Amino acid sequence: MGDVTSLIWNFIQHRDAYPKNAQLAVQPEVMANVIDDPAECQHCDFYDLNKLISCDSSGQPMPNHAAIHQIACRYYQVG
Repeated sequence: MGDVTSLIWNFIQHRDAYPKNAQLAVQPEVMANVIDDPAECQHCDFYDLNKLISCDSSGQPMPNHAAIHQIACRYYQVG
């Protein structure tokens, strides 16, 4: 789910461009991931973005790789 990491980075850098209630939406049937308002996505599993963002040692937000990996393991064989 490398694309999820990219999506999270984009969300961190452009948070104001997203709906206030945006979540990570995963549509496993077509292997698609998007960050959007849950009302705009059908047949998706949703994940709280706050759980997918952590802070580095200087307090800057960054993708939480452990949380992303945990989600990836639900859908894909991840090594």
